[in-house]
Amino acid sequence: MKLLIPTHCIELTGAVQQVLLLAKQQGFAIESIELGVSPTQSIQLLGQHRYSLQTDLFPSFSESSRQSLPSIAIGYHSGTSDIDNLDSATLLIGTAYKGQQRDIWRHTDGELMFLSGTTLSPAQAWHHLAWLVAALCLEFPLEDALCIARAALNVSRETWPKDYVYFPAVQSCLIEETVAFSFPSLAKQSLGLYPVVDNIPWIETLLKLGINTLQLRIKNPQQADLEQQIVRAIELGRQYQAQVFINDYWQLALKHGAFGVHLGQEDLQTADLHALAKANIHLGLSTHGYFELLTALKIRPSYIALGHIFPTTTKQMPSRPQGLVRLALYQQLVDSGSHYSSSEPASEQKLSMEQAIAFRRTLPTVAIGGIDLTNIRSVVECGVASVAVVRAITEADDVHAVVKRLQAELASKPQGRKLSTQEVADVNG
Repeated sequence: MKLLIPTHCIELTGAVQQVLLLAKQQGFAIESIELGVSPTQSIQLLGQHRYSLQTDLFPSFSESSRQSLPSIAIGYHSGTSDIDNLDSATLLIGTAYKGQQRDIWRHTDGELMFLSGTTLSPAQAWHHLAWLVAALCLEFPLEDALCIARAALNVSRETWPKDYVYFPAVQSCLIEETVAFSFPSLAKQSLGLYPVVDNIPWIETLLKLGINTLQLRIKNPQQADLEQQIVRAIELGRQYQAQVFINDYWQLALKHGAFGVHLGQEDLQTADLHALAKANIHLGLSTHGYFELLTALKIRPSYIALGHIFPTTTKQMPSRPQGLVRLALYQQLVDSGSHYSSSEPASEQKLSMEQAIAFRRTLPTVAIGGIDLTNIRSVVECGVASVAVVRAITEADDVHAVVKRLQAELASKPQGRKLSTQEVADVNG
């Protein structure tokens, strides 16, 4: 990754370096990030994601001077704008829209995206820009970089934001402004090892081995016996008193009274979450970064899947592998935010010692993606409640032996410690 900063804002270099040093303290590898001087009037990021950034914080800002790279014009002083006609190359920070101040941009699929966020002072805007640029240097996608930059405004300059209370509220067409769902809860210890398989013989085999949580993931929606497989999986779950989740096919799961459904973020555009919640069906929700994680916390499913952690060949992934550093940060975010309801701002809730301990254990997480016997221990040490596996089991020579070893590694995770009085105070702000 190369970051090139033009001479007219060269002082931004030091601010970005400070953020990158904080990232290094968290465990991020920053050695490959090279800083230099841009030959153009824009900030250029040349890596997996290539951006040309311009901002109205600097006198040289000009809509007409966008470069050949994918360009983003960042407006910190935009006031009100014609949001409905916002193009995908413009990002507005702290803009008034429908009576609220928000960060607004248009996703590559054309959807308008929002974060809660007030208008920034010049010093705050500079700080925000430094964090935004640094997060992009760390290969966070734009929506995640914006979440991090907003959260950084709520902590000291020497702190990487981790707790839910510091992060902005998210909004998109996926969730309503005041969403209120009530999905059944799951105890963390009830999940255990979580195999994901694509047929009934695997379901039967693993249930007989004592697996308590399973997911049936059939990729082909045109499969002739799709409904029969789902019905049988649900029946087997009841027979073995196991937690069997149906991936994607929420209508069939609802029709046949499944224990649970697992959905991706893209499914939220079409799935009837109110109907699933009313039917008391457990919901698992995939996430691939900060924005999706904040979306999931607002919906409050039965569990949140964090992935994909390592490279995987089992399905086409829209994001890069998250790795262990990000996994640990996401887990801390979930731990600090799983208690908060979507209808009450986190900053307005005051928790007792008992409540603070409880919310740290409320919402289970499942790590998924490329996990096997070679790396499961490092994943477990990040604090996740469960680990989902595919090839580690389906390609094993001795399935029974592998299941036992994976379960042993999962059971060896350290027990959660009791929160100190200071940590409770920190939660309560």
